[in-house]
Amino acid sequence: MIIINVERLYIPRKDGGRGLIEVETAFKIATIGLDHYLKNKDGQYPKQVLEHDKSKAKNSITKNACKFKGEVPISEFENQEDKSASENAKAVKNKIKSRMKSVKKEKGKNKALHGQYPKLLEKPHVLAKTEYISRHDKAAAYLHWNICQDHDFEVIDKWYEHKPESVTHNKDSKITIMWDTPVNTITVNRPDIIMKDSVNSTCKLIDMSIPSDRKIALKEIEKKSKHKDLEFEIQRMWQMKTEVILVVVGALGAIKKGMVENIKRVSERANVTETQKISMLGSARILRKVLNV
Repeated sequence: MIIINVERLYIPRKDGGRGLIEVETAFKIATIGLDHYLKNKDGQYPKQVLEHDKSKAKNSITKNACKFKGEVPISEFENQEDKSASENAKAVKNKIKSRMKSVKKEKGKNKALHGQYPKLLEKPHVLAKTEYISRHDKAAAYLHWNICQDHDFEVIDKWYEHKPESVTHNKDSKITIMWDTPVNTITVNRPDIIMKDSVNSTCKLIDMSIPSDRKIALKEIEKKSKHKDLEFEIQRMWQMKTEVILVVVGALGAIKKGMVENIKRVSERANVTETQKISMLGSARILRKVLNV
């Protein structure tokens, strides 16, 4: 695994990471909290534990807590008199936890790919103007190729050689697939794929998007809002039950909860892993061109 990916595992999702809990960090926070509790808890037993702990050469709670505190410098914590020792210890743990998250976030942002170049993966750069469209179109073409296979359209064997036509009908003309075709209704009228099923009177509006990993949730909300009016207009004009299906995959492969189900609603053959792979390979091409590596 690449180092940048290891860092991103423990950065909060809203900041572009995976939001997992790191065992080492959890151990350090628990040790600091326990040390604070023992030092501030009244009674003979906490004092006996501390006395025994001082005699330990290894795995001393007090010594480890002192060491861990030095890794994340914070201001001295003042106990609140109206709260118990356990409540004050919990407050210390929350303060340390917040500080450790901030340190890890900054460390992650200083990594070249995660911190310095996220905008290169979402906004067109002068040295790679066509690569952003190419990345998007290849991911959308993969979905189009799978939909065609689902409904017995004639397609070539390799999806990456597939060239979608503007309008395609199957053998009995019951299924129509439209590629990047505007519908003469409202301003936002051009989803990537429109699939009309004349037999079941249904219509699917499928739109593909590849934002930066930290903006996948925001992009999904934005796309839903944009296509809502189009959904109502098509339902009214064509008298078909219409639904919008959004496929949003991050530039570095991140997906939101529920995206696997969304892709399966597009096509049972489509694979979320393959979609992520297309996105990441496209991002790699962009970075190679821009950074000349």
